[in-house]
Formats: sequence, structure tokens, C-alpha cells
Amino acid sequence: MRTKLLLAAAATLFTLTATAGPQGAGTERVTVVGAQPQQARMAPFMFDNVQGRYELDDGRMLTVTGKVDGRARTLYADLGDGPTEIIHIGKNRFVAMGKDLRFAFERPNSRRLPDTVRISSLAGRQLALAQR
Repeated sequence: MRTKLLLAAAATLFTLTATAGPQGAGTERVTVVGAQPQQARMAPFMFDNVQGRYELDDGRMLTVTGKVDGRARTLYADLGDGPTEIIHIGKNRFVAMGKDLRFAFERPNSRRLPDTVRISSLAGRQLALAQR
């Protein structure tokens, strides 16, 4: 009985020692995937109204274009570095997929077309202001 107990304890100690040591140190890769923003339903008129060219306060141009594929509508924002898909998250707000950018389209109450776009980081720091 005592021998079985000693063998079990030795096996447990050996197992714990083997798993506690570094395994493949320096060769493991950790991939962190952030939460995807929740997409909100976008009215057809909003899809049409946000498209256009906006002059940024730093001299660059923001171009928002759309693509329709059957019933799917996709918007893209281009700040001069190539188009990036943006998704509607509600209340005239969009986020860029794969980038730290948020777009808030603002329009006066009397107009349907937005005339101002505030571009900020996801943390809320304003990066640019655009006028149509």
C-alpha cells in the first residue's frame, strides 16, 4: 500500500515538474482578436446620403463610396491610403474594419445630407473634421 502511494506521489510530482517548465520558449505566438463591433441596420437613404467627398481640415480628402451586391450594401471610406470597409453601428456612426477609426456623420435638422464628418479613434480622440 505504501509503495503504491509513493509511486502515485512520484508520478504526480513528475507530471507537475514536466508541465511547469518552459515549453517551446520563444516559439509560441499569441494572437489577440478584438471584439467585432455590432452592426446596426442602415436605412437605404443613409447608404446613399453619406457617400461623397469630404474635405478634411488637414488638407486630405475623405471619399465614401458604396457597393451593392444583391441585398447587401457595403460602404467604404478612403482617406488616401485605399478604401476600407466601414460598418454602421447606429445613429449615423460607423467604424472602420481593421483600423482604429470611427466616423460620425452630422447633418443639420433641415437637411438630409450630412455636411460634417468627425473622424476619431475608437478611444474617442478626435483625429480630423471633414466638411462636404
